[in-house]
Amino acid sequence: MRCSLIIKLFDSQMKPKTELIAAIGEATRLFQDSTDAFDDAACAALGINRTDLKCLGMIVEANSISAGELAAGMGLTRGAMTTALDRIERAGYARRVADPDDRRGIRVELTPSCMRSLEAIWGGIRREGEAMMSGYTAAELATVLRFIQEARALQQRDTQRVRKLKLGNT
Repeated sequence: MRCSLIIKLFDSQMKPKTELIAAIGEATRLFQDSTDAFDDAACAALGINRTDLKCLGMIVEANSISAGELAAGMGLTRGAMTTALDRIERAGYARRVADPDDRRGIRVELTPSCMRSLEAIWGGIRREGEAMMSGYTAAELATVLRFIQEARALQQRDTQRVRKLKLGNT
């Protein structure tokens, strides 16, 4: 009895490669859905839209960024970027500061209250994620990292392809 149970367990863990690929595809889709739901909840908590949230994310990554760099990274015109910056500045999440390297330029930085808000939203999931990952070996983490990096590159390439499509009745 015990031997057959062990064999069954082993068989269930050793799925054929095609089944694993399908399961990873489905798990990735569900992960993207849960990430979207989390981002929607973050937007609601902050009182901003997804464009503004993406701006905040880019500013976090850069620490300080010019409005032009932000517009280019967001794929927005300078006018649309100004409107978005006005919104997040009014909300108290970012501020424009003089660019020390360009006396005509400005840079955008997050406010301390924004950093506290972002920590309140993402701090818990970051800590739980780090704890979860500590249960994996370095080799397993390297495989996960490689998968995520390759999947991101694939997504970025395919985004460019889809942007060129004109499939609607427009």
